[in-house]
Amino acid sequence: MKNILVAVDRLKDAEKLIDQAVGIAKLTDAKIWLVHVSEGEPEDYRIREAGPQFKYDKLAKDKKEICDSMERWTQEVKEKHNVKIEGQIIEGTVTKSLIKLVDGCNIDLVVSGHRKKNLVYGLFTSNNKKDLIDELNIPLLAVPLG
Repeated sequence: MKNILVAVDRLKDAEKLIDQAVGIAKLTDAKIWLVHVSEGEPEDYRIREAGPQFKYDKLAKDKKEICDSMERWTQEVKEKHNVKIEGQIIEGTVTKSLIKLVDGCNIDLVVSGHRKKNLVYGLFTSNNKKDLIDELNIPLLAVPLG
């Protein structure tokens, strides 16, 4: 195993996912690819529907927070664990973006979080985790997040 992709969605869950990947990377001398898939940058919306400014301000604030966190996590992993790691923020849809990165970087394992959802929730939402599992041709480690 040479490359492990850690798919970060929520900031509060990232450290748990990173810890799992670090443990595996130490055993296999693998590189960790820390990735967050986000929406487009608020500044890039040249043509947008009329809407409240606070919505776009929040997107910009969230983007800055994830950028700062990704930078901090990559530094901490390098310094504390002496593991090769690279952080990336990708814009686009989650499944397509991760599959493209898996193919382009020769990823051997994807580490992702998993939350229990009830039946009603599943009926009305798309299941990105199922789509990802169906599209990947490599193992997916789903870490329980409570």
